[in-house]
Amino acid sequence: MHFTGRDIDQYIQQQQYVDTAVIPLVQLDLAPNGLKQSASASDYLQSLTNLLEKQFKGRILLFPPVAYSKNGDRSRLAEEMNAEMRNTEFKHVFYITTDAEWRTFEELNNVLWLPAIPTENMDQSFKLSVMEDQLRQVLPLFIKEWSKPS
Repeated sequence: MHFTGRDIDQYIQQQQYVDTAVIPLVQLDLAPNGLKQSASASDYLQSLTNLLEKQFKGRILLFPPVAYSKNGDRSRLAEEMNAEMRNTEFKHVFYITTDAEWRTFEELNNVLWLPAIPTENMDQSFKLSVMEDQLRQVLPLFIKEWSKPS
């Protein structure tokens, strides 16, 4: 499910089955030499998380990307997200990012870092193939978390 009005209505009705939140973390680098890379990483992350949501529709709620400045205070943001997610019924929260710095924050569990793959010049079938390969690498991490006793 996506974080949209229609899907949230469905989420509210089926909340007991939707036990996982997925939150993409997108770094914004608006400097002339960082803009293209930032946009490319955002495109990659959104494509991947949309495919993930499609695979597990009814099990996960895909939140909109949390965008933050390249020089932003990640620690403060991590604390705020943790505080917000503690007020929910989600048993599992995953943060997916292409920014390696997030791996160092102990405040957040289940941070999945993936190197950004530039997909903007790929044809659709090849892009889908690449995204499916990336998804196959991520799926075991979700399954492992879901298998833990609650």
